[in-house]
Amino acid sequence: MDDGESITHNPAIAKRFDARRGAAALAAAVAVFASVLWNTAGATAPTTARARAPAVRVEGPFGHGASEVWLIVDSNVPLHSVVVFGHGWKTTPPSPGHPWVYEFLPWLDHLVADGNAVIFPAYQLTATDPADAARVQAFRAAITTGYQRLGRPNVPFVAFGYSFGAALAFYYAANARAWGVPVPQAVQATFPAGMIAGAPLPPLVPSIRVLIQVGDADTQAGTGGANEFWHWLASHPPALKRFEVIRSTPQLTADHAAPHTYSPAARRAFWLPLDRLIALARAGRA
Repeated sequence: MDDGESITHNPAIAKRFDARRGAAALAAAVAVFASVLWNTAGATAPTTARARAPAVRVEGPFGHGASEVWLIVDSNVPLHSVVVFGHGWKTTPPSPGHPWVYEFLPWLDHLVADGNAVIFPAYQLTATDPADAARVQAFRAAITTGYQRLGRPNVPFVAFGYSFGAALAFYYAANARAWGVPVPQAVQATFPAGMIAGAPLPPLVPSIRVLIQVGDADTQAGTGGANEFWHWLASHPPALKRFEVIRSTPQLTADHAAPHTYSPAARRAFWLPLDRLIALARAGRA
Protein backbone atom coordinates (compact mmCIF):
# COMPACT_ATOMS: atom_id res chain seq x y z
CA MET A 1 0.00 0.00 0.00
CA ASP A 2 2.92 2.34 0.55
CA ASP A 3 4.75 4.08 -2.28
CA GLY A 4 1.74 3.79 -4.59
CA GLU A 5 2.23 0.03 -4.99
CA SER A 6 -0.64 -2.39 -5.45
CA ILE A 7 -2.31 -3.80 -2.37
CA THR A 8 -2.96 -7.08 -4.14
CA HIS A 9 0.33 -8.52 -2.88
CA ASN A 10 -1.63 -9.60 0.19
CA PRO A 11 -4.75 -11.56 -0.80
CA ALA A 12 -6.49 -10.94 2.52
CA ILE A 13 -6.19 -7.18 2.13
CA ALA A 14 -7.08 -7.24 -1.55
CA LYS A 15 -10.23 -9.24 -0.88
CA ARG A 16 -11.41 -6.78 1.75
CA PHE A 17 -10.71 -3.77 -0.47
CA ASP A 18 -12.50 -5.26 -3.48
CA ALA A 19 -15.53 -6.06 -1.35
CA ARG A 20 -15.80 -2.47 -0.22
CA ARG A 21 -15.51 -0.60 -3.49
CA GLY A 22 -19.24 -0.96 -3.96
CA ALA A 23 -19.77 1.11 -0.82
CA ALA A 24 -18.45 4.27 -2.45
CA ALA A 25 -21.93 5.78 -2.43
CA LEU A 26 -21.72 6.32 1.30
CA ALA A 27 -18.75 8.64 0.96
CA ALA A 28 -20.68 10.72 -1.56
CA ALA A 29 -23.60 10.90 0.83
CA VAL A 30 -21.49 11.96 3.80
CA ALA A 31 -21.18 15.72 3.86
CA VAL A 32 -17.72 17.03 4.58
CA PHE A 33 -18.00 18.76 7.93
CA ALA A 34 -17.41 22.50 7.84
CA SER A 35 -14.33 23.68 9.64
CA VAL A 36 -16.51 25.63 12.03
CA LEU A 37 -17.25 22.33 13.74
CA TRP A 38 -13.55 22.09 14.54
CA ASN A 39 -13.26 25.03 16.88
CA THR A 40 -9.65 26.17 16.68
CA ALA A 41 -9.92 29.00 19.17
CA GLY A 42 -6.71 29.23 21.12
CA ALA A 43 -4.94 26.73 18.87
CA THR A 44 -2.44 27.63 16.20
CA ALA A 45 -0.59 25.39 13.79
CA PRO A 46 2.45 25.98 11.57
CA THR A 47 1.57 26.51 7.93
CA THR A 48 4.93 25.88 6.27
CA ALA A 49 7.43 23.04 6.44
CA ARG A 50 10.77 23.68 8.05
CA ALA A 51 14.17 22.55 6.83
CA ARG A 52 15.65 19.55 8.61
CA ALA A 53 17.05 20.69 11.95
CA PRO A 54 20.53 19.37 12.82
CA ALA A 55 19.34 18.30 16.28
CA VAL A 56 16.57 16.04 14.93
CA ARG A 57 17.54 12.43 15.57
CA VAL A 58 16.17 9.11 14.36
CA GLU A 59 16.75 6.61 17.17
CA GLY A 60 16.34 2.86 17.03
CA PRO A 61 14.96 0.56 16.07
CA PHE A 62 14.20 -0.64 19.57
CA GLY A 63 12.50 -3.95 20.30
CA HIS A 64 12.46 -7.13 18.26
CA GLY A 65 10.94 -8.34 15.03
CA ALA A 66 7.67 -6.78 13.97
CA SER A 67 7.46 -5.03 17.34
CA GLU A 68 10.41 -2.76 16.54
CA VAL A 69 9.97 0.98 16.82
CA TRP A 70 11.87 4.09 15.82
CA LEU A 71 11.79 7.37 17.71
CA ILE A 72 12.25 10.74 16.05
CA VAL A 73 13.20 13.41 18.58
CA ASP A 74 14.89 16.77 18.96
CA SER A 75 16.76 17.42 22.18
CA ASN A 76 16.84 21.19 21.49
CA VAL A 77 13.07 21.68 21.23
CA PRO A 78 10.77 21.43 24.28
CA LEU A 79 8.46 18.44 24.05
CA HIS A 80 4.81 19.48 23.78
CA SER A 81 3.17 16.37 22.33
CA VAL A 82 3.77 12.90 20.91
CA VAL A 83 2.61 11.61 17.51
CA VAL A 84 2.19 7.88 16.91
CA PHE A 85 2.79 7.56 13.16
CA GLY A 86 1.51 4.47 11.33
CA HIS A 87 3.03 3.81 7.91
CA GLY A 88 1.27 1.91 5.12
CA TRP A 89 1.71 -1.75 4.23
CA LYS A 90 5.20 -2.44 2.89
CA THR A 91 5.97 -4.62 -0.09
CA THR A 92 9.71 -4.84 0.58
CA PRO A 93 11.56 -5.43 3.86
CA PRO A 94 13.54 -2.59 5.40
CA SER A 95 17.26 -2.53 4.80
CA PRO A 96 19.97 -1.07 7.05
CA GLY A 97 20.60 1.67 4.51
CA HIS A 98 16.95 2.47 3.91
CA PRO A 99 14.71 1.75 6.90
CA TRP A 100 11.03 2.48 6.42
CA VAL A 101 11.08 5.48 8.73
CA TYR A 102 13.12 7.49 6.21
CA GLU A 103 10.36 7.40 3.62
CA PHE A 104 8.40 9.96 5.64
CA LEU A 105 11.39 11.86 7.00
CA PRO A 106 10.51 15.36 5.70
CA TRP A 107 7.11 15.11 7.39
CA LEU A 108 8.61 13.63 10.56
CA ASP A 109 11.19 16.41 10.68
CA HIS A 110 8.39 18.95 10.36
CA LEU A 111 6.55 17.38 13.30
CA VAL A 112 9.61 17.19 15.51
CA ALA A 113 10.68 20.76 14.77
CA ASP A 114 7.29 21.85 16.10
CA GLY A 115 7.81 20.20 19.47
CA ASN A 116 6.58 16.65 18.84
CA ALA A 117 8.32 13.37 19.46
CA VAL A 118 7.32 10.71 16.96
CA ILE A 119 6.78 7.02 17.73
CA PHE A 120 7.12 5.11 14.44
CA PRO A 121 6.21 1.39 14.79
CA ALA A 122 7.40 -1.22 12.30
CA TYR A 123 4.49 -3.69 12.92
CA GLN A 124 5.50 -5.98 10.02
CA LEU A 125 8.64 -7.68 8.73
CA THR A 126 7.74 -8.77 5.20
CA ALA A 127 5.01 -8.27 2.62
CA THR A 128 3.82 -11.81 3.29
CA ASP A 129 3.06 -11.17 6.95
CA PRO A 130 -0.64 -11.82 7.56
CA ALA A 131 -2.72 -8.66 7.84
CA ASP A 132 -4.33 -9.90 11.03
CA ALA A 133 -4.49 -9.28 14.77
CA ALA A 134 -0.77 -9.98 15.06
CA ARG A 135 -0.12 -6.62 13.37
CA VAL A 136 -2.23 -4.93 16.05
CA GLN A 137 -0.25 -6.64 18.80
CA ALA A 138 3.03 -5.63 17.16
CA PHE A 139 1.76 -2.05 16.94
CA ARG A 140 0.82 -2.20 20.62
CA ALA A 141 4.24 -3.50 21.65
CA ALA A 142 6.02 -0.84 19.58
CA ILE A 143 3.97 1.99 21.10
CA THR A 144 4.61 0.66 24.60
CA THR A 145 8.35 0.49 23.95
CA GLY A 146 8.39 3.96 22.42
CA TYR A 147 6.41 5.44 25.31
CA GLN A 148 8.80 3.92 27.82
CA ARG A 149 11.88 4.99 25.86
CA LEU A 150 10.59 8.56 25.83
CA GLY A 151 10.33 8.47 29.61
CA ARG A 152 6.51 8.22 29.78
CA PRO A 153 5.98 11.93 28.99
CA ASN A 154 2.87 13.61 30.37
CA VAL A 155 1.95 15.41 27.16
CA PRO A 156 -0.91 14.99 24.65
CA PHE A 157 -0.74 12.08 22.23
CA VAL A 158 -2.11 12.18 18.68
CA ALA A 159 -2.40 9.21 16.31
CA PHE A 160 -1.74 9.43 12.58
CA GLY A 161 -1.99 6.56 10.15
CA TYR A 162 -1.77 6.06 6.42
CA SER A 163 -3.40 3.13 4.60
CA PHE A 164 -3.00 0.00 6.77
CA GLY A 165 -1.36 2.22 9.38
CA ALA A 166 -4.56 4.28 9.51
CA ALA A 167 -6.50 1.18 10.52
CA LEU A 168 -3.88 0.48 13.17
CA ALA A 169 -4.21 4.05 14.45
CA PHE A 170 -7.89 3.39 15.20
CA TYR A 171 -7.07 0.14 17.01
CA TYR A 172 -4.52 2.00 19.11
CA ALA A 173 -6.96 4.79 19.95
CA ALA A 174 -9.77 2.37 20.83
CA ASN A 175 -7.61 0.10 22.99
CA ALA A 176 -5.12 2.54 24.53
CA ARG A 177 -6.55 2.33 28.04
CA ALA A 178 -6.48 -1.45 28.00
CA TRP A 179 -2.94 -1.37 26.62
CA GLY A 180 -1.72 0.92 29.40
CA VAL A 181 -0.55 3.70 27.07
CA PRO A 182 -1.84 7.27 26.67
CA VAL A 183 -5.16 7.66 24.89
CA PRO A 184 -4.65 9.88 21.85
CA GLN A 185 -6.67 13.07 21.82
CA ALA A 186 -7.06 12.90 18.06
CA VAL A 187 -6.78 10.46 15.16
CA GLN A 188 -6.05 11.33 11.54
CA ALA A 189 -6.72 8.33 9.29
CA THR A 190 -5.47 9.09 5.78
CA PHE A 191 -6.66 6.73 3.01
CA PRO A 192 -7.40 3.95 5.52
CA ALA A 193 -7.54 0.24 4.92
CA GLY A 194 -10.40 -1.63 6.58
CA MET A 195 -10.96 -3.31 9.89
CA ILE A 196 -8.64 -6.09 10.98
CA ALA A 197 -10.20 -9.51 11.53
CA GLY A 198 -9.82 -10.94 15.02
CA ALA A 199 -8.71 -7.73 16.72
CA PRO A 200 -10.98 -6.06 19.29
CA LEU A 201 -12.22 -2.58 18.42
CA PRO A 202 -14.24 -1.04 21.26
CA PRO A 203 -15.85 2.41 20.86
CA LEU A 204 -13.58 5.43 20.98
CA VAL A 205 -13.45 7.69 24.00
CA PRO A 206 -16.09 10.32 23.10
CA SER A 207 -13.67 13.23 23.46
CA ILE A 208 -11.31 12.03 20.69
CA ARG A 209 -11.31 14.10 17.50
CA VAL A 210 -11.32 12.05 14.31
CA LEU A 211 -10.43 12.98 10.74
CA ILE A 212 -10.85 10.38 7.99
CA GLN A 213 -9.44 11.28 4.58
CA VAL A 214 -10.03 9.58 1.22
CA GLY A 215 -8.60 10.53 -2.16
CA ASP A 216 -10.81 10.97 -5.20
CA ALA A 217 -8.15 9.28 -7.36
CA ASP A 218 -7.20 6.54 -4.88
CA THR A 219 -7.99 3.29 -6.67
CA GLN A 220 -6.14 1.15 -4.11
CA ALA A 221 -7.72 1.97 -0.75
CA GLY A 222 -10.73 3.63 -2.33
CA THR A 223 -13.44 4.49 0.18
CA GLY A 224 -14.13 0.99 1.51
CA GLY A 225 -12.05 1.11 4.66
CA ALA A 226 -13.02 4.70 5.37
CA ASN A 227 -16.71 3.84 5.07
CA GLU A 228 -16.29 0.89 7.41
CA PHE A 229 -14.68 3.02 10.10
CA TRP A 230 -17.22 5.80 9.54
CA HIS A 231 -20.03 3.32 10.25
CA TRP A 232 -18.18 2.24 13.39
CA LEU A 233 -18.07 5.90 14.45
CA ALA A 234 -21.84 6.32 14.07
CA SER A 235 -22.38 7.10 17.76
CA HIS A 236 -19.28 9.31 18.07
CA PRO A 237 -20.09 13.01 18.68
CA PRO A 238 -20.77 14.62 15.27
CA ALA A 239 -18.81 17.76 16.12
CA LEU A 240 -15.67 15.69 16.74
CA LYS A 241 -15.58 13.61 13.57
CA ARG A 242 -15.00 14.58 9.97
CA PHE A 243 -15.00 12.67 6.68
CA GLU A 244 -12.96 14.53 4.07
CA VAL A 245 -12.57 13.79 0.38
CA ILE A 246 -9.25 15.09 -0.95
CA ARG A 247 -10.04 16.42 -4.43
CA SER A 248 -7.40 16.21 -7.14
CA THR A 249 -6.10 19.50 -8.51
CA PRO A 250 -3.44 20.42 -11.07
CA GLN A 251 -1.05 20.63 -8.12
CA LEU A 252 -1.99 17.31 -6.46
CA THR A 253 -3.32 14.01 -7.75
CA ALA A 254 -5.15 12.51 -4.80
CA ASP A 255 -4.14 8.92 -5.50
CA HIS A 256 -2.85 6.44 -2.96
CA ALA A 257 0.72 7.71 -3.23
CA ALA A 258 -0.20 11.35 -2.57
CA PRO A 259 0.64 11.32 1.18
CA HIS A 260 4.21 10.37 0.23
CA THR A 261 4.72 13.63 -1.66
CA TYR A 262 5.93 16.88 -0.16
CA SER A 263 4.67 19.58 -2.50
CA PRO A 264 2.93 22.63 -1.00
CA ALA A 265 -0.41 21.12 -2.07
CA ALA A 266 0.39 17.82 -0.35
CA ARG A 267 1.46 19.60 2.81
CA ARG A 268 -1.81 21.54 2.86
CA ALA A 269 -3.83 18.38 2.29
CA PHE A 270 -2.12 16.08 4.79
CA TRP A 271 0.38 17.89 7.01
CA LEU A 272 -1.72 20.91 7.91
CA PRO A 273 -4.77 18.96 9.19
CA LEU A 274 -2.48 16.93 11.45
CA ASP A 275 -0.82 20.12 12.68
CA ARG A 276 -4.26 21.48 13.55
CA LEU A 277 -5.23 18.34 15.44
CA ILE A 278 -1.98 18.55 17.39
CA ALA A 279 -2.61 22.22 18.20
CA LEU A 280 -6.12 21.39 19.42
CA ALA A 281 -4.77 18.56 21.57
CA ARG A 282 -2.25 20.90 23.14
CA ALA A 283 -4.86 23.60 23.71
CA GLY A 284 -7.04 21.05 25.45
CA ARG A 285 -4.26 20.34 27.92
CA ALA A 286 -3.35 24.00 28.52
